[in-house]
Amino acid sequence: KEINHFQSELVSMFSHDFRSPLTTVLSCAELLQNKGDRLNEEKKVYLFQMLRNASKNMVQLLDEVLLVGQTDADTFRCNLTPLNLELFCFELVEQLQFNADKKQIQIVFNAQGKIKQSAWDEGLLRHILGNLLANAIKYSPNGKQIKFDLIPQSQVMVFRIQDWGIGIPETYYQNLFQPFHRASNVGRIPGTGLGLAIVKSCVETHQGQIQIDSRVNEGTTVTVTLPLL
Repeated sequence: KEINHFQSELVSMFSHDFRSPLTTVLSCAELLQNKGDRLNEEKKVYLFQMLRNASKNMVQLLDEVLLVGQTDADTFRCNLTPLNLELFCFELVEQLQFNADKKQIQIVFNAQGKIKQSAWDEGLLRHILGNLLANAIKYSPNGKQIKFDLIPQSQVMVFRIQDWGIGIPETYYQNLFQPFHRASNVGRIPGTGLGLAIVKSCVETHQGQIQIDSRVNEGTTVTVTLPLL
């Protein structure tokens, strides 16, 4: 019965999460097809942007499901290559700032001290930091700030992301990294409940640790510590 209930909730969640971007795609496509000759360039650019964002949302959802499948099958691997970490983080913030701008949120990135050249798995880092920053944006009210600090230490690199959003109820902590679980205070904020599960798997694959400190209506600070390899 529990498995059937879980499967039913899972199907319901994905149906809901796919319906919204699919509706956007269909609406924009119909407008461009039926009224394209009467739309000015600014409106067309806006509709194409909506199409692109909705498509990216669906691709991200599918990617998250595939990643969870990989972690369950224990097929994650850490492939290290030389990486300019400070530049990588800066460019990631620039990409995510577009979504943050819609909520008048400013992501403040700060690299503390000299960042030495080192080896990293760029894919794992992108999943870790991308998910954490996206969560900070998603669960922060309009006009708030997000701090992203890169802190080098002797044998490890510390990534700290702090927001002043809705926070996480203490009663939810035991399910914090469980797939498909979401806190009771998220309301109508969309999401799959996969982000933190993916982050934890990626952190562990990179031989690191993750710590989350949060207070309801006060915000959340996530600290990821990864070894310098």
